[in-house]
Amino acid sequence: MTVTDIYEGINNSVGSYFEWAQAHPRHGLLVVAGLAAFWLVGLLRRWEWACRWQYYYKLWMFDACKPETKRKIQITPVSMLLILILVWYFMWV
Repeated sequence: MTVTDIYEGINNSVGSYFEWAQAHPRHGLLVVAGLAAFWLVGLLRRWEWACRWQYYYKLWMFDACKPETKRKIQITPVSMLLILILVWYFMWV
């Protein structure tokens, strides 16, 4: 078995996965829901990477907020996003 054979095998496996994913786009929502759930767990457990806000401009309404308040504000849209994705997944016909 050469390196070329290994490359071809991996390429065929990945290609068949993407063909399956195109035939079943509904299951992509579960991947996104998993990522949103992981982000929500990070917020709830106060992991630094999840709680850090990345914006390069001033958000005047959040200037006076403490980091804990910003975390609570961020939990709300992430939770709503997760609920919306799961509802969309289960309502898909």
